[in-house]
Amino acid sequence: MERRATSHDVAKAAGVSRATVSYVLNGRTGQSISASTRDRVLAAARELGYIPSTAARTLRSGRSDLVLMLLPPEPLGRALAIIIDAASEYVEQHGLRLVAHRLPRQGGAASLVHSLAPAALILITPLEEAELAGVEAAGLRVASLYPALDDPLGPDLGIGALQVAHLAAAGYRRIGVAVPAGPAYAYRVRVRVAAIEDACARLGLPAPAVEYLELDAEQARAAVGHLLEGPEPAEAVCAFDDDHAFALLAGLAARGLSAPADLAVMGAEDIPLAGLAVPPLTTVRVDARLLGERFARMALGEPSAPDTGARSGEPAEPADMLPPVSLVRRASA
Repeated sequence: MERRATSHDVAKAAGVSRATVSYVLNGRTGQSISASTRDRVLAAARELGYIPSTAARTLRSGRSDLVLMLLPPEPLGRALAIIIDAASEYVEQHGLRLVAHRLPRQGGAASLVHSLAPAALILITPLEEAELAGVEAAGLRVASLYPALDDPLGPDLGIGALQVAHLAAAGYRRIGVAVPAGPAYAYRVRVRVAAIEDACARLGLPAPAVEYLELDAEQARAAVGHLLEGPEPAEAVCAFDDDHAFALLAGLAARGLSAPADLAVMGAEDIPLAGLAVPPLTTVRVDARLLGERFARMALGEPSAPDTGARSGEPAEPADMLPPVSLVRRASA
């Protein structure tokens, strides 16, 4: 059997001490190691196929080399996949590994942290107060956008507020909201609706009509009818994401109607197909890659880059709280 490379082998190949190898491969900060030395160590480790012993590190430090990311119990969408990819890439550059786990609705975060002994925790989903206390008792760094479960604005990242601000500036007053039905997206639907209601109230607009729909042609057609034929017909609608905006556009087309003439439609995320919609979709772009990197920086205790502000016309939010969101103006709203 071929002998497994050790840190001693890496140190010898790179011409450095084992301590330097440890500092570089474990991503430790506060050491005056030059970029050329770091590159030499990393190159030697790659050439030798060196794999640090997770078990040894865990026994030595009480922490594994894992960064645990807890995901909400919902389908893995494009934005969330980009967040995971960016965070994973960043922590791997620091000698750690990302493990993403979809947390079931019944919880279990504290027991998972106890069993994996991660170096840090990234929360993409909120935790109930008791479970959060159990996680914090472990003493590890927690990166989260959910400092309080009852905050209707922070968890929505400013998306709903920017949707309403754009529609109001365009002269629309009666605004609807189209969100997924069913329990999978329940928490994010709740905070999105709360954020849109708050934005409408601040701008003196009527409370928004909320329509639940699946990505189904008949449901989309019916949803458009409910929005346009109610006692106070909607003039514009904020879709939960671009997928649901596409459904609304299809529902309009099925009725011989169009956006924005009959109903302005606004999406969220700015997926690659958004510009190919008929008409091209006005939406809110979320920089998911930057958000993933920001989560990783928070987990590793590093400062974030300056932010550009999350809500139209408002001051920038703290850089470690919100990702940049921006308006993408096209023809649908």
